Amino acid sequence: MKNWKRPLRLAAAVLLVMAGTASQSHAGLLTIEFSNAGAFSGNAPPGSPGVYAKAVFDDGGGTGTVTLTMSVLSNLLVGAYVNDWYFNVDPGKALPGIAFSSGTAASSITEGTDCCKADGVGGDYDIYFAFPTANPGQLARNATSVYTLTGTGLTASSFDFLSTPKQDGGSYIGAVHVQGYNDSVWLGGTKGSNGGGGGGGGGGSGGEVPEPGSLLLVGLGLLSLGLGRKLRLGSKTE
Repeated sequence: MKNWKRPLRLAAAVLLVMAGTASQSHAGLLTIEFSNAGAFSGNAPPGSPGVYAKAVFDDGGGTGTVTLTMSVLSNLLVGAYVNDWYFNVDPGKALPGIAFSSGTAASSITEGTDCCKADGVGGDYDIYFAFPTANPGQLARNATSVYTLTGTGLTASSFDFLSTPKQDGGSYIGAVHVQGYNDSVWLGGTKGSNGGGGGGGGGGSGGEVPEPGSLLLVGLGLLSLGLGRKLRLGSKTE
């Protein structure tokens, strides 16, 4: 008599997992990476052509608040630092409110800056974070700076916008200035492995999260199976 209850319990469990996964699947994460591949002015740091710095915009799956984390990675040369960070905002959105959260604070923040010749002539970026060029306050290797960005309808993808196109036909959605290694270089930013869409938190290589739609079908199938057994058992007892 109790056999029909097992599929119902399984269905309920699957539907609960589906609900949690659905909320995760809408989480917006935009990662911008800066490496030698984006060098457009000055001499790139010697050594590995890997990513030296990255910026992550995370809206947590909602709108109105985005966390920006600027990080300098450990493969940047000892003594080098990233003192200028530039980003774009969807022109359909108002420039966000900007509040310092943790890590190293910028010495100044400027909105609407024509800088860094990202197109070979000029590159108009919407937000400019400037860090000191001497300690204390440098954003050097292994350092981070976290800010909270707020605005109506703001999401991580609101920052996935290009500066003025470069002369070679490419373009950058951000830029940084690396100094402190007997030279300096401007690096243009491109989308990292998380792109500008959903998710990076729970999935990824080796741990992909099932699609909510697939879980829904499984849950409904188990639910139907349990109800079918209940009806058959009920008819036999009449």
